[in-house]
Amino acid sequence: MYPQTKIKPEMEEFLAKLSEKVTVGLVGGSDHCKILEQMGGDYALEKYSYIFSENGVIAYKDGKLFHEMSIAKHMGEEKLQDFINFSLKYLSELRLPVKRGVFIEFRKGMLNVCPVGRSCTQAERLQFAELDGKEKIREKMVEAFEKKFADSGLQFSIGAD
Repeated sequence: MYPQTKIKPEMEEFLAKLSEKVTVGLVGGSDHCKILEQMGGDYALEKYSYIFSENGVIAYKDGKLFHEMSIAKHMGEEKLQDFINFSLKYLSELRLPVKRGVFIEFRKGMLNVCPVGRSCTQAERLQFAELDGKEKIREKMVEAFEKKFADSGLQFSIGAD
């Protein structure tokens, strides 16, 4: 599934059949609302026993919140702003075919840093993915974050293409 696209019918059918045999939980990097949107709406709360949003720091069982963490509380405001300021400076120096909208999305358990911007179209996302495949833009960005924040206890990863 591409970022921010709805579930395909064949995957939905597969998960429904799987749910007849085992307990199925959804895990995603997006926030709870975006996961529900991708899964076709609030009825996903009834179809899946568990939903772990934001890579598991927000957890629902049978539609009820049972676990939540906060990166802001974990890091503290000063370290959080150091990371955000470094990220914005890094992104400002990238030259890409397009840049659109929100570049750092603050979530409960993570910061989503998106070089092309979260407001770009699907076609612009695909254009960026092709360029990133050649130039390793996100890989280089993660390396810069790991170098700058080596002693921070933060983990960095590259999300969906």
